Amino acid sequence: MFYKFVKIITWVFFKIYSRLWIEGQDYLPQNKAFILAANHFSTLDSFILMAAVHQEIYTLGKKELFNNFLLRFLLTMLNGIPVNRTGVCHQTFKTVTKRLHQQKIIAIFPEGYVSKNGTIGFFKHGFAYLSLKAKVPIIPTAIIGSNRVLPYGKKIPRPYQITVKIGKPIYFDSYYDREYDLEIINEVTNIVRNEIIAIYRT
Repeated sequence: MFYKFVKIITWVFFKIYSRLWIEGQDYLPQNKAFILAANHFSTLDSFILMAAVHQEIYTLGKKELFNNFLLRFLLTMLNGIPVNRTGVCHQTFKTVTKRLHQQKIIAIFPEGYVSKNGTIGFFKHGFAYLSLKAKVPIIPTAIIGSNRVLPYGKKIPRPYQITVKIGKPIYFDSYYDREYDLEIINEVTNIVRNEIIAIYRT
């Protein structure tokens, strides 16, 4: 109930204040698990995805945000999952894999941090491993304009249009029965990153 309430509020806010425009919603699989991978230009991005995607999503966020009791409570109510950005977090992998097996949607920002200059940085490999382990597709998504609304280090949003471009699902079926070595993980990571960049530029 709380998630739906916040989702409505965020949708209204971004629709009115930022003229939120969404493309490619038809590419989102229905009643199936998948990983939604997007660029990360603003602290608003998780709320933007919440407003843009009809289905309920679970979003990974840095574990430091969960240190505060009140913030941890709110983030948990909004399906937040803490992740350690500096090393392997087995509990996060376990939690995310469980959610994917439950046919849930996981939203991930593979860069692992908010871009300071509005450019897409290098991607961490975790999301690729999760996709292969859970055997679910990755939906490449580009968020455009969020850094104009709330740039890195700023606290007050500014009126500027936000566009969310959702790409076609990327399936990696040919890898599912193979051993996931670093070469395969890098290949999956680069495929998704290049697709997000292409979507962002079109």
